[in-house]
Amino acid sequence: MLTDDELVRGFEDATLEDFPHACHVRVALVYLSRHGRDGALTRLMDGILRFATAKGQPEKFHVTMTRAWLELIDAARVANPDLAPAAIIEACPDLLDRNALLRFYSRERLNSDQARTAWMPPDLAEIGRI
Repeated sequence: MLTDDELVRGFEDATLEDFPHACHVRVALVYLSRHGRDGALTRLMDGILRFATAKGQPEKFHVTMTRAWLELIDAARVANPDLAPAAIIEACPDLLDRNALLRFYSRERLNSDQARTAWMPPDLAEIGRI
């Protein structure tokens, strides 16, 4: 298993072979702990777009999903302030549920072209801890 630094470096350099959801969550937690919410959002947005583009799939970048996931992950981090990133994932296993955002968004809104290119707030419930 990669250390946090190795994972972040591989993500930022787009040298990881792939970047599954669990790695997204872990990188977001590392960024939040190191750079705060605003810094983490900027780094995650830039990084996911760069990674997807480097892998020939820039269309995979999704503005609303990226920000909504960061908000959800940050809520878990705030609720567990004394835990390291890996321990937060263990304490909040629902963060690994790729469909967790559907608790807050209708499928139509989340999958819309507008949500892909610009922030759209949730339409079912306010994003909170899962």
